[in-house]
Amino acid sequence: MKRIACILLLLCCCAGIAAAQDSAAQVAVTTVVMDPGVLMRGDTATVTVVVTNNGSTAVAISRAVLIDSDLSVLNENSYASVGNLGAGNSMTFTFSIRADVGDGIYYPKFYLDFRNAGSLRYRIPVKVDSTPLQVSVLSRPDSFQQDAKATVTLKVGNPRQNELNGISITPTGTGVTAVQTGYFVGNLAADGSATVSFDVTPTQSTDLVFTVSYRNGLNQHTSEVVVPIELMSGKKQAEPLLNNIEAASEGGYYRVTGDVTNAGLETAYSVVIFADSPAVPVDPFRVYVVGALDPDDFSSFEVTFQADQDSAPIVVQYKDVDGNLFSSTTAVKLGSAGAADASGDELPIGMIALAAVLVLAVGGIIAYTWKKK
Repeated sequence: MKRIACILLLLCCCAGIAAAQDSAAQVAVTTVVMDPGVLMRGDTATVTVVVTNNGSTAVAISRAVLIDSDLSVLNENSYASVGNLGAGNSMTFTFSIRADVGDGIYYPKFYLDFRNAGSLRYRIPVKVDSTPLQVSVLSRPDSFQQDAKATVTLKVGNPRQNELNGISITPTGTGVTAVQTGYFVGNLAADGSATVSFDVTPTQSTDLVFTVSYRNGLNQHTSEVVVPIELMSGKKQAEPLLNNIEAASEGGYYRVTGDVTNAGLETAYSVVIFADSPAVPVDPFRVYVVGALDPDDFSSFEVTFQADQDSAPIVVQYKDVDGNLFSSTTAVKLGSAGAADASGDELPIGMIALAAVLVLAVGGIIAYTWKKK
């Protein structure tokens, strides 16, 4: 009888194990989600695994674990004890991993251990690609001018296989200021791009650095692009030049007249001309206002001033289309004008001597003629 009882007990146990195995066979992995979808080296991601019991009876689960020899699982003991999964129900398991590895595809194993029914194993592909966000200069001036506003346009592109978010751009640099202190791009889908422009004004030669911050999932990253700024004269800027200059002295002051010509390729706005220190502008033309001067156009001008030196600085002041102020100075000699004023209406000594010689010669000829008669 004892032998029969043992056999019956063994058959019951086998039947129970077989039933448990049959029930466990109805459990399957139905969903795997990884955020972010592709990691960069050093990134942390969450791997969410959903299992579903497609059978008609509950299944007892002892534990769930994610194992890999390359990737680091940060919460490997979170599901050391699980419980029962009811018929038709689902259960979610979330693991945190860190990719302290090189680029490539890795396959950590998800284990779901059943009580008295073996285990479920499922490999999860994890991609690691350290390609960063790309930033390039789309357009910039051929030359930068001191205290003149210029526009730099950037192209931000996402060459990765997954979306990047929280993208922002900040310009920095010693001796340069930007109208836009920053620009928020937001999200960029895989292979997406955005164009951003900054208006900058340099005061010295420097490096303009654009720092791009972005997130891959919850992982913060940065990229940079450097735009060297070398101050020089603009290739197209307006260039007013003075020519046909004449200086004359009139009743205690000097009058300088001439033409101003725009030899540049851009319009010069608010053009004014005046004598600078040590000369002292006086009426009637303390300042001569020309106004706008188009490329290859010219205008006459005249300025009046007092000066004790033999030359005076004549300043041409103008603005560009953005209102930036420029100026150029031309030294005008006054020596000949001053000599003319000092002599007044008197004849030069050389002319007087020549007239005296002519008078003597004519007198000699007349006297000689009378003698012969």
